[in-house]
Amino acid sequence: MTVTIAMPQLGLTMTEATVGTWLKKPGDAIRKDEPLLSISTDKVDMDIESNVDGVLREILVEEGKTVPVGTPLALVDAVGKAASTPAPAPVLVPSADVSQRAPVDFSQRDGALEKDEVSETFRSSPRSSPRARREARRLGIDIATVKGSGPEGRIVEKDLLNLAPAAVSSPADAKRRQLIAESMTESVRTIPAFSVSLEVNAQKLVSLYHDRSEPISRSAGAKLTYTDLLFRALALALAGLPAMNAVWQGEVRQRSQIILGLAVATDRGVVAPVISDADRLPLPELIVRRAALTERARQSRLSFADLEGGVGTLSNLGMYRVDRFEGIIAPGQSFILAAGKLRDRPWVEEKSLVVRPTVVLNLSVDHRVADGAIAAAFLERIAEVIENPYPVLWNE
Repeated sequence: MTVTIAMPQLGLTMTEATVGTWLKKPGDAIRKDEPLLSISTDKVDMDIESNVDGVLREILVEEGKTVPVGTPLALVDAVGKAASTPAPAPVLVPSADVSQRAPVDFSQRDGALEKDEVSETFRSSPRSSPRARREARRLGIDIATVKGSGPEGRIVEKDLLNLAPAAVSSPADAKRRQLIAESMTESVRTIPAFSVSLEVNAQKLVSLYHDRSEPISRSAGAKLTYTDLLFRALALALAGLPAMNAVWQGEVRQRSQIILGLAVATDRGVVAPVISDADRLPLPELIVRRAALTERARQSRLSFADLEGGVGTLSNLGMYRVDRFEGIIAPGQSFILAAGKLRDRPWVEEKSLVVRPTVVLNLSVDHRVADGAIAAAFLERIAEVIENPYPVLWNE
């Protein structure tokens, strides 16, 4: 029987995706759960796997073309039991490291190819990211000859770029930029946002960082950063003001769990992976999760699960010479907190002019979810945690 492989919806906000690289060509044998093609969205690159054994009959969407969710991508002639008995519609899952992949039910597997049907196509290839395979194909490099620098020797995109330092951006990269631009334009056009801002005395936060950074970093096995402390402060403030833990979906929908995104700059643009329960996690565990997500983001190894469900995002540009800025709310979220550089500035204290380390915070909010009074109260709560930061060590 013939099975249609369609563009899956891999996240609640995903409406379309771009076909990146076809990993098979018509006539190739395909094994169930084997990567068939890679796709790109404005957030991630993913491999799409087949849910049947068979032979690729026809490719319906060429590389580089952007299509809506549900668009037929290819036709596969199923073999084995699947050829004679009705099979459920293929469930397509993103390829990722086993540790990051959501459980998949293989109980409905319709059978495997007979031994004499197995082709060289099924020989295992080096572990590699979708971007690495795409770059290898674009540059004409045999990926089996490349030494991987990723976890467990996984080949990542930079390994290919190191072999071809003069390589220019691919059309897929340009398309990704276009998708990001379209997403941000949609946000500005559809979200009635407003901003509130204030400057916060961060002297106690700086003292806490210098006093506790070494033991906490040693406990976590990863370096504590000011971003971790700001992220915790944001989570604690959100937990204390449930009215802000909501999103707009035709109406205000309240959230029961604290899920926040963290903006991460990569060489392909900014992404915002999410961390759940940042208000309750022991600080060392929060640091570990942040470090792991940041690394996966920069290696283009995020899954859709890493990007979905956030109610708001922290964007920290404190590592740059930026005093203040306004962030753009991600579609599907209700706020973004923008933090500028923490630096010594003039500060009035008990009617005296002193110098204190301060940080300027700007909170942009979807007005459909919260009004100015609620947003101001939320920003005040964030400031209070920064000014009296020891709650960030709760559950340490």
